[in-house]
Amino acid sequence: MTDTLTIGWTTTRVTESRALYRRVLGLNLILHVFIGLACLFFPHWVADMVGLPGPIPAGWTQAWGGMLILITALYVPGWLDPLVNRAPNLIGILGRFWMGTVWTFCGGAFLWFAAFDYLFAVIIAVLYLRLLRSSLMARP
Repeated sequence: MTDTLTIGWTTTRVTESRALYRRVLGLNLILHVFIGLACLFFPHWVADMVGLPGPIPAGWTQAWGGMLILITALYVPGWLDPLVNRAPNLIGILGRFWMGTVWTFCGGAFLWFAAFDYLFAVIIAVLYLRLLRSSLMARP
């Protein structure tokens, strides 16, 4: 029997996959919080950073920042236990692809947002699929 078929090896792989997934997702969630806070407290700076005109009406950037923080908070159960709380993870991956598409259609400086969302959507999807596969392999 090879090491790839032992329960200990597959359990270790689940632990490693979970840790990597949580690190990458945690980085993404922290970036979302920072972006959301920047939108709330420094809306003109955020608009300047991505080459957009000042926010008119004035509240749209703050509203976007607040919604980004709210969405991030809803993702926390999926970050805490990604194998038990699968819905936030799957919805989050699909949501990132959706928002990447929306930002792409907006064009211009919004393409930076599209690149950010698409990049994390692909990375998180691959890592989550790896975690799910290793979890299934570890079941007796």
